Amino acid sequence: MSTGSSVAEVAATLGVVDLMVFELGEGGARLRGGVGRGAGWAGIVDVALADEPALHKVANGERILRIAEDSPVRVIGPYWSAHAAVVRVGEHVVVAGSDGPIRASSAELMTRATEAIASVGEIPSSKLLADELELAEAVRQLTTHTPHSLAEAARHVAATAADALSCEIGVVLLQRDGMTEVHGAGAAWPTMVDDEVLCASLHDLADRATRGPIVEQDLAAVGRSGLRIVSCYALGIGRTEAMGALIVGHTDARPRGFTLLCQRVGRALADAAEPALRLAIAHEDLAAQRDRFAREARTDPLTELANRVAWEETLTVEQARRERHPRPVVLLAVDIDGLKGTNDSFGHAAGDELLIAAAGVLRDAVRAGDVVARIGGDEFVALLADADPTAAEAVRRRVMAACDKWPNDRGLRLRLSIGWASPEEGETLRDAFRRADAAMYQVKRGAA
Repeated sequence: MSTGSSVAEVAATLGVVDLMVFELGEGGARLRGGVGRGAGWAGIVDVALADEPALHKVANGERILRIAEDSPVRVIGPYWSAHAAVVRVGEHVVVAGSDGPIRASSAELMTRATEAIASVGEIPSSKLLADELELAEAVRQLTTHTPHSLAEAARHVAATAADALSCEIGVVLLQRDGMTEVHGAGAAWPTMVDDEVLCASLHDLADRATRGPIVEQDLAAVGRSGLRIVSCYALGIGRTEAMGALIVGHTDARPRGFTLLCQRVGRALADAAEPALRLAIAHEDLAAQRDRFAREARTDPLTELANRVAWEETLTVEQARRERHPRPVVLLAVDIDGLKGTNDSFGHAAGDELLIAAAGVLRDAVRAGDVVARIGGDEFVALLADADPTAAEAVRRRVMAACDKWPNDRGLRLRLSIGWASPEEGETLRDAFRRADAAMYQVKRGAA
């Protein structure tokens, strides 16, 4: 083979899949080109001599280092392979990697490494442009998504990061209200989510990542599930105020590490995630505020029961349901006896005490799915679904018993008049309620 051989021809001669040419510099080396990973990672892999055992050996006298293992191990930087040869030629180091044994002699390895170095020139501008487009596309996928909740937004960030960096795991950990929320994605996430050992490692990484990015090219973390994470990249989310962390990881299913481009993509995604997550938080807060206002608009502030607005909505909804699928219903009309006299004799605070007590008695006397409301000064109502006159009588007895037991210090007494009715054939709920109200007033007149 002539000295003008291409790097692809060198790789073919050696029978290797990946050929990487590194240029040594002060304290480390940079990948200049090659084939396989050498071409794809050209210009985006920088390694430090202190972090690289194989590189350290060849840079300090051992001209050729061979690696032969049963399963992939980390060779240099983000590169993992079961079989590799690391060759030092002057100010360059050539790494050849393969799935099978590399059988070339040391002399041939040195010769082919020299040819590979000679054939690698400047990184093509098309390669640099493709790298930039890859980064821009990852950010675009993240920023054009419109989430419906914070959890969905966090899962989308995790999924986008895992997909963009070809990782089996992507995780977003959020700090909110003193709690840590964990949202994950990726092929290995279903296995990892219930693995206590690996999840504990996640929390530790997230805590450290808020103080600065962490790149672990040879993590070798094994969980109780048997899942093995071989490398990970963790970085904080939130430039001015820490929100949490983004963590991506490779498993032993596809062992590899993180190039400089991977780290740039991850950093860009973490930066883009912050406004997306804050927007999702704002939407959730707004929705919660809207729901709170809606509840308050339908809640009696004194008794915390439903108010007249909510009661009217309940009748409307139940009437519509009955027109499709009739079911037995009982309507109760309840009035506090002597509320005006209590207000006149003991003051309005005492009257409020009676109102709150009446609300509690009624609430305790019915089932969780029944509706109890205060619709006026001393007027209460209830709708008992799937109930009959026997059930209504049972509720009335429970209410009367509770009133008898209610504390009567200061001369206060809790007395309620109750009337009830069930809608008859062809009768609306509002018609039935008018009968219940009339029955209540008949009871009140009898008690007077």
